[in-house]
Amino acid sequence: MHLSPKDLRRFFSGIVIPSILAIILFIASMYIFIIPSFENNIMNKKREMIRELVNTTWNLVEDFNQDYKEGLLSLEEAQQHAMNKIESIRYGDENKDYFWIIDLYPRMIMHPYRIDLNGTELTNYKDQAGKALFVVAVDTVQKSGEGFIDYMWQWKDDSTKIVPKLSYVKLYKEWNWIIGTGIYIEDVKEEISSLENRLLKIAFIIIGIISIIILYIIKQSLDIERRRKDIQDKLKASRRKYQSLVEASIDGTLLVVDDKIIFSNITFNNMYGSSASYVLLQKFDDIFEIKWNNVLLKVKEAGKSVSIDTRIKTANKTYRDVVLSISKAFFGKQAGYIIIVKDLNQVKLVEKETEQLSNEVQTSLLLMNQPIQHFSKEIISCEINSSIANAVQIMTRKNSDVIFVSQDSNLIGIITDHDLKTRVLATQRDISSSVSNIMTAPIIAVNENILLYEAILQFNNRKISHLAVTNSEGKISGVISNYDIFEMQRNSISFLVREVEHAETVHQIEKITQRLPVLIKALIDSGARTQNITRIITSLTDAITKRLIALAIEKIGNPPSGFAFIAVGSEGRMEQTLATDQDNAIIIENVHQENLDVFKRYFLELGSRISDSLNDLGFKYCNGKVMASNPRWVLSLDEWKKQFHTWIVNSDPKSIMEAGIFFDFRCIYGSQELTKELQNYIFQISANKAAFFQHLANPIIKYKSAINLFGNIVGDTKEDNQNVLDIKKIIFPITSFIRIYAIRNKIEETNSLLRLEKLNSINQVKKNLYNEINVSYNYLMLMRFRFQTNQLLKKKDPDNLVNIDELTDIEKTTLKKIISEISNLQTQLNFDFKGNL
Repeated sequence: MHLSPKDLRRFFSGIVIPSILAIILFIASMYIFIIPSFENNIMNKKREMIRELVNTTWNLVEDFNQDYKEGLLSLEEAQQHAMNKIESIRYGDENKDYFWIIDLYPRMIMHPYRIDLNGTELTNYKDQAGKALFVVAVDTVQKSGEGFIDYMWQWKDDSTKIVPKLSYVKLYKEWNWIIGTGIYIEDVKEEISSLENRLLKIAFIIIGIISIIILYIIKQSLDIERRRKDIQDKLKASRRKYQSLVEASIDGTLLVVDDKIIFSNITFNNMYGSSASYVLLQKFDDIFEIKWNNVLLKVKEAGKSVSIDTRIKTANKTYRDVVLSISKAFFGKQAGYIIIVKDLNQVKLVEKETEQLSNEVQTSLLLMNQPIQHFSKEIISCEINSSIANAVQIMTRKNSDVIFVSQDSNLIGIITDHDLKTRVLATQRDISSSVSNIMTAPIIAVNENILLYEAILQFNNRKISHLAVTNSEGKISGVISNYDIFEMQRNSISFLVREVEHAETVHQIEKITQRLPVLIKALIDSGARTQNITRIITSLTDAITKRLIALAIEKIGNPPSGFAFIAVGSEGRMEQTLATDQDNAIIIENVHQENLDVFKRYFLELGSRISDSLNDLGFKYCNGKVMASNPRWVLSLDEWKKQFHTWIVNSDPKSIMEAGIFFDFRCIYGSQELTKELQNYIFQISANKAAFFQHLANPIIKYKSAINLFGNIVGDTKEDNQNVLDIKKIIFPITSFIRIYAIRNKIEETNSLLRLEKLNSINQVKKNLYNEINVSYNYLMLMRFRFQTNQLLKKKDPDNLVNIDELTDIEKTTLKKIISEISNLQTQLNFDFKGNL
């Protein structure tokens, strides 16, 4: 029920606006007048307090000096007694506030908490902000004998916490002593904060009362208008509702009222081949082969949907098979019809491809995602002095196509059926000769915990048919063959990687990558771990990038020098999702300057070709232009070192925020040595750089929770949609937290979970926090993958946005718990980095 515009204007101008203005003026008066007045009063009282305390202490020194003048004490004894007495004085709520004494040199005479400074010359001593506070104290008393100074100092007896402080200093001229004590600004802020909280509570109570009154008045107004506008508003609301459904539908959709088409969405307009205005001029019978009267006979009851196969006559006079899904609805008391139009050929094609690929994936993918220890066979071996004939007999008896050669109980070589064909039969070698003449050594082995698809990649990369399998102790415990698992690989990631490696055009690669969403969905449905999913996406993306580089080099010629094509950001961390844009760069090996400019032209062309091809494949251009096509990110090794030196040594918050993704880089193609050297350089120059780590930590510490005052999840997108949440923004503080500690502890891995495991193993991240981060990260990533795969399968562009209303109560509760746990990361960063400048 809605008021008319005229009534709304009268209501708002007479009641709502004055009420809101009164509230705003009340709140403004608190912040403009009341709170500043209280703040000034509190500060003045604090200033007066420390001035009186210093004067009292000054009089105490005067008493001891009087004892010296009267001959009761020597000068040294009088000064020592004065120092001892002042050193023992404490005041304040915690009895931790104190006095200190310096001379005019300045030199520390006495400090109760900083004993290390006693007797120390303080001319060059500066606080965290670079202020020579003791020199300022001397200047102050020399000008006026006493006064206030502000600076940064440790919190009472806690040397790890640095906060602002205001001190009062006074000169005792006869001894050239400066006596001082101070207050912590944090204490004043706490008092002000307490006052603000009390005032805000009062304001909210007043606002609540006024809001209740306004709501009551609105209710009364609505009751008066309800009978007059009820039928009209229901009709309008109903039409808007169904029109919104039509607009939002991803299928072709029509809205029919009084046998007229009153609305068609963009999808249908494209299907029909004309504009919306033209469609609205047509009758139903002009567009479809089936007659509207026949449709009405089938659609009798509201709420029930009827499907009809027919053909659409497009604007260009062609026919297409379609399925109509027709539902009857009421707009007030007026009947209407919602007609959903689906292209039958496209529907059947998509359903068939999806079902076929899903079935193929479900049967093979679960196996591809398992450790190879479940598929290895037992070892068959013979001694090194055995004859070839003896080895063949053992292989025949055991029905094996492979045999290992041992010496002193250690396996040192391997012989396969292929070896017997090529090294014995083809060369007519004497079968009585030793197996050592035909064995392959050393043995290529992999750990039993690697996944089956990773083993297949090893087979393809090394051009071998068998792999030895080692157990947790590093001993060979079994063998796996390429032939045994060949049938399992047809739809696994390794098969897709192999197809990419043999692709000759970008178009061929694009067809291969279109199978990835279904592959990922099957993994999610089977309960695969996040790390396995990201490893699979990374394997395919790396293969695509490598192949694109190889194709580009074939066209523009061999590179003029060594280089490394690196991935940064999520790809650098091996954490790509299905909505990741491209972030990459190039490191050129160091060459003479006269050659570097020429070489850069080559690598910029190479980078541009790769970036364009990746964009064509769906890896969109980076909005921040962090790509190898940008001259800013195609640099020599020395130039990259200079760039990281600027970011780390001369860091500022803005540049660090922009450069954050560059600290997650790895080599995709080219020289691993270049990336290794650059990484070691970063570890070297970042050591003990407190400002750098604080700037890295600041965006996380300032992260704003997506949970409001009432404990509800609220949207955080640029569109300010309260129902849409950007999961990437929630993952950001987690990956950034891990990155900071990985750099500080010189951890070479770039993947967040691998970094986290290393941090936990060296006790930099406690077990409880490790478990919380691990579970939170995996849950958020799986949520991203689930929404993205559903978007892709619906032919939509994937993103990182999640509609909160589509989450179950359990999912919302879990998400709230994860978001609240981020505060623990902020607390640790505050403790470890905030006070280190």
